[in-house]
Amino acid sequence: MVNAQKIMRILRESKDFSQEYVANVLDINQKTYSNLESGKTKLTLERIKQLAEFYHIKPEYFLSNQLPIINYNNSKINSQDSELFPNLLDTQKAKLFYEKIIFEKEKIIKEKDKQIIILMDVIEILKSEFKFHG
Repeated sequence: MVNAQKIMRILRESKDFSQEYVANVLDINQKTYSNLESGKTKLTLERIKQLAEFYHIKPEYFLSNQLPIINYNNSKINSQDSELFPNLLDTQKAKLFYEKIIFEKEKIIKEKDKQIIILMDVIEILKSEFKFHG
């Protein structure tokens, strides 16, 4: 049987997703995802279901003897057994693409929010030091 962790990595890399991005989708931190992908943490059935839903494949695929065949010309993932691994529709690929963009945008917004809070704190400190009110 092919290693489920190897399948996780192939699927993630074929979509050019970072571990951080997939971890965010699964609502776990990047270190936890890294441990799952490396085999340090056991992959549960619930996690397999989440991954299968995310990649639009059947959960059984993670337990199969097949590795995905990646066609990098059009980014489709194919398998000899289409029952286990149906081709992704263009709309599904577009959805994944937009989810990735939204994730990156939200990450930038969070960072900017942190910077705003820091600057507001600096302004308050400066106001109190110079006894400026207004």
